[in-house]
Amino acid sequence: MKRTKIIATLGPATEKKETLLKMVDAGMNIARLNFSHGSYDEFKNIVQTLRLVEAESGHLISIMQDLQGPKIRLGEIPEEKMLVSRGDIITFCTKKGVKGTVHVPYSALPKVVKRGQRLLIEDGLIRTKILSTSGDKVRAKVVSGGYLKSHKGINIPETRLPASAALTVKDRKDLKFGVQTLKVDAIAVSFVESAEDIIRVRKEIAKYTSRRIHIVAKIERAEALKNLEQIIDVTDGVMVARGDLGIETKAEKVPIAQRKMIALARVKGKPVIVATQILQSMVSSPIATRAEVSDAATAIFELADAFMLSNETAVGQYPVQAVKTLARVAKATEAEIFRNQELAPTATTIPSMQEDGAIALNACVLAENLDARAIVVMTESGFTAAQVLKNRPKIPVIAITKDEFIAHKLNFLWGIEKIIVKKGAYRSEDMKNQLKKDGTLKPGEKVIFVKLSDKKRSLVALDV
Repeated sequence: MKRTKIIATLGPATEKKETLLKMVDAGMNIARLNFSHGSYDEFKNIVQTLRLVEAESGHLISIMQDLQGPKIRLGEIPEEKMLVSRGDIITFCTKKGVKGTVHVPYSALPKVVKRGQRLLIEDGLIRTKILSTSGDKVRAKVVSGGYLKSHKGINIPETRLPASAALTVKDRKDLKFGVQTLKVDAIAVSFVESAEDIIRVRKEIAKYTSRRIHIVAKIERAEALKNLEQIIDVTDGVMVARGDLGIETKAEKVPIAQRKMIALARVKGKPVIVATQILQSMVSSPIATRAEVSDAATAIFELADAFMLSNETAVGQYPVQAVKTLARVAKATEAEIFRNQELAPTATTIPSMQEDGAIALNACVLAENLDARAIVVMTESGFTAAQVLKNRPKIPVIAITKDEFIAHKLNFLWGIEKIIVKKGAYRSEDMKNQLKKDGTLKPGEKVIFVKLSDKKRSLVALDV
């Protein structure tokens, strides 16, 4: 089985039910809806199709809404593009239609930038240095030229955005739609800088539902790296958003940041998603490059929980092949890890969780020593599953929960073979018999049951 989860961004290339069925069979676990593009009607249609695919395939599919965040973009450029060369002076203006200026529809721009800072356009392809600011204008000198194009993104790495900008008016509207209408399982928050950004989103979610929606903090700004531990403490998962992170910081620092994020989040039992250009060549090629395959395998060796495909599945020509490729890389790399590496236990520095962590680790050790068929985790919130799986057990994990929403949340965790939704009380013997009846367990096998809660902590080994 594949342990590493695959998130696929859906778009024009993957709207049809037949394509989605093939992607699920290939190994897709989670569907991403990118709210930087697309209409509400399009998203509604995609979600309806996903739920049909989920029912027909028998595979659990979680849905993650990705908020656009305070992404700064160029306004309309006359005649679609404008050439700027090294040494040129550009005047950016937050007001539309001012002669001799380039429109940037972000009113706070002159207030958040300073002389000498960098202003980068279109993923850093065009680089400028700020000369001055005044009123609604910013003057900058071109360091590296190219064509300015309408709506291309702007990065200002040395700045910190106003707290009020972290959740934009568009984000609030999109979030309400995602929670109330689409009933998404998770929300990815863009351009997070501090723990307060996540707390703000959680409060916004609480206006529309009592469900604890899974929040993923996208780490793509230098400021977020400074506050990484505090962000991980309050979020449910993190994403290594390598695209913007490579622009906001030095590109050679991104692999180091990725390794640090994975290690720190794993200690705290929070899943990590690695994103951006995982298999970029497969947008137009049916075969991934060797460098891409190696990059993906490295993230698995570092014990990442999930990968996220973007253009590869949203607009690419080979979305199903991209998922299959990533699934093959995951299976091969995981097998190599299990062949050559002992159990990878991790300690927690949080005193209140040390007992739970010890029980979870013991469940993994006992399962391996007994060569158990599975570790069965009985969990109400997903906490127990996270505590067990952060140790990366070789023995497959089966999760049992009472809530279908929690089941979709569990889908973000590495290593779960099967998720069962069961109402009522949990009893180890009853669950063993049910798993035996449906063919998951066979006579003569051993199974480990573990449960961690305020009321009861238990670890039981049973013969089938």
